[in-house]
Amino acid sequence: MKIIKYSIIVLCTMLLAWFLPLLYHMVSDQSARNVFTYYSSVENAFCTMDYNDGGQGFFGRNLKTGKEYSESEFDSILPLFYAKQLFKDNRFPDSINGQAVTVQDISRGTFFLKYNPVEISTPAIPIYTLFESFSGRVKLEMPGDVFRIKNKIEFINPETNEINIKKSQLFMQAFEGVGFAFPAKKLFGNPTLRKLYDEGYFVLDAKDRIFHLKMVNGKPFVKNINIPADIQPLHITVREPQDKSHYGFLFDKKDRVYLITTNNYELQLIKTPVFNAEKDRLIVMANPFFWMTNVVSDKGKECLALEAISKNVVDSISLLRPQETEVVLSYVFPFQITFLSGYSEFVKPCIQFAELWVLVVNFVLAFIFWLYFRQKDAQNLMPYLLWIGGTGVFGFIVCLLLKE
Repeated sequence: MKIIKYSIIVLCTMLLAWFLPLLYHMVSDQSARNVFTYYSSVENAFCTMDYNDGGQGFFGRNLKTGKEYSESEFDSILPLFYAKQLFKDNRFPDSINGQAVTVQDISRGTFFLKYNPVEISTPAIPIYTLFESFSGRVKLEMPGDVFRIKNKIEFINPETNEINIKKSQLFMQAFEGVGFAFPAKKLFGNPTLRKLYDEGYFVLDAKDRIFHLKMVNGKPFVKNINIPADIQPLHITVREPQDKSHYGFLFDKKDRVYLITTNNYELQLIKTPVFNAEKDRLIVMANPFFWMTNVVSDKGKECLALEAISKNVVDSISLLRPQETEVVLSYVFPFQITFLSGYSEFVKPCIQFAELWVLVVNFVLAFIFWLYFRQKDAQNLMPYLLWIGGTGVFGFIVCLLLKE
């Protein structure tokens, strides 16, 4: 009977560890907006925009001085962000900070990058498309085959499911020729026709080295990009920018972000606010004068402004929210069980533990339990007290109900 009773206690405690935090979040959590911020190359300050009276009246604000602007004034202090509107209104300045700027300069130097932690946890179908990188055509064209790579690389006709042995052997020889260590761990690319050109894929081998793979005139191009030994790759976001200045962004296991430049694959450290690649979102907004790195987390948003050429930090701003909810959770709940996460598309159990000082609350609950039952059944209280000491309020509720 005791085994059955203790099993019920364990099961009910685990259910409460899932349900009570979930209920608390449903009642107390408030949806938080990702406040738009952009660094003004005119005022050299971060600016934001908002709406008055239920979303009716627009106003912009300089976050350093607090000065507010009308919509047309806001366009003018962010000329690189609202360039199209200013050109349409014939209001685009001839120069910014004494430097002449053309439409071509803006187009070549402007891009947006959005990184979501789901990218590193979402399973992918291990079938890839390798475009011709030097076709001579204006638009990219589908190659007519796909490939897979694990213990070897194989090209497959998707209509007949037949392996193209000749092409597979040609690419396999290219991998072996540069010392690629199979099996391949990960592959990163941008397999879409909606881009100006194709730079293929970056492949992580069994020794955590990164190789660049692409097809040039029907022949394989495979090259070790020789990353430093202290960099352990976690993820690569591949891009094909108009100015061909870089291949993409490399995220390592120490939560550092690097720009993979087209200058012999030189890595350039991109400074960001405190960043956790497994939990936080990263937004990079670049223009010819400044790059803005924004980290969006459960706590809010933090931003850095970097000089576009040197990547030195010129300004920063923090838009973090008070964390009353998390403080309450850390005081009351010693751990939480979740099955869904905003950081992953997998459904799996996950246990999150609080700080060790939550044990003080656990011991107080165990003492209350002992005071309540010491006159009724003092000899059999020890298993209950130990369980409450480890599981806190969850075990306390279950033991209180079942003991009664």
